[in-house]
Amino acid sequence: MRRAAPRRGRLTVSFLIAVLAAAVLGACGPGSGEAAKDRGGEKPPRKTEEWFYDSFNEEQKMAYDAFQSMAEDPFGEEPVPILDGQGNAASIAVRDLDKVYQGFLYDHPEVFWLSRTYRYRVFDDQSGEERADAVAALAVPESEEELARQKEEFEKAADEFLQGVKETDSDRDRAAAVYEKLAAQTEYDETAMYDERLETQHTAYSVIAGGRGVCDGISLAYKYLLAKCGIRCLAVPGESGGAAHVWNLIYWDGSWHEADLTWDIASDGNDRMQFFDLTTEEMNKDHQREKDGIASAIPKAEQRAIP
Repeated sequence: MRRAAPRRGRLTVSFLIAVLAAAVLGACGPGSGEAAKDRGGEKPPRKTEEWFYDSFNEEQKMAYDAFQSMAEDPFGEEPVPILDGQGNAASIAVRDLDKVYQGFLYDHPEVFWLSRTYRYRVFDDQSGEERADAVAALAVPESEEELARQKEEFEKAADEFLQGVKETDSDRDRAAAVYEKLAAQTEYDETAMYDERLETQHTAYSVIAGGRGVCDGISLAYKYLLAKCGIRCLAVPGESGGAAHVWNLIYWDGSWHEADLTWDIASDGNDRMQFFDLTTEEMNKDHQREKDGIASAIPKAEQRAIP
């Protein structure tokens, strides 16, 4: 049930390498705005509800946009510059990058092809604060052809999965139907917790198209399928049993509801709905949300009055 946090690394590790990187990749820090505009283009349009994006400040949103541009060209050879709203070169405090990248990945479970490892290029603005002016990440698929195949497989598997979910049902009933079906068809792959070669098990793709995954992949798959049903759902980072963990928060009938699909998949017995439709108070008996990071932007599921 462990969730691996995004792993980061510098694109440059010394002034000499920074100079070489600028020469090969093109400078894109403040002061080179025109070059940054040429490579970064306009800010990508908002495509879906982006809960964590909306919770970020303007500087964090600029880095989020850079990660989104990076996702649209995962095999690009150049890092993606961080740009402001006018397309001018900008930068972000390095301490915020983990939070932004995690928020981007949790907003977009359909972007399953990006590695959880990202890199950033250091920009020295003489302030004493480490800042980044460009980001990059590796694509997990080895080629554009492989990625195209996986995207097609992913969409086909998701559509087939949802064929039995009745559109006439309430949001609560559809959320329960998807939950129960995923619980029955998904195998929790504990080996992926310790083997970095099994990175796809942390993605919605592995769960929906392959039927195997760990907690973050399971939670993102559930979020993705509910989004296709028009139901709002968030992935909630935290811990349980002393290990990092991810579960979900779902919205229906005017209120939020917590659920932990991974725990129901791993549970003994035939009841696969023990951790569906809980309040935050009930979930907190054996789960704890992260105190920092994106979890602070996630609402609570309050106790509901009995009709």
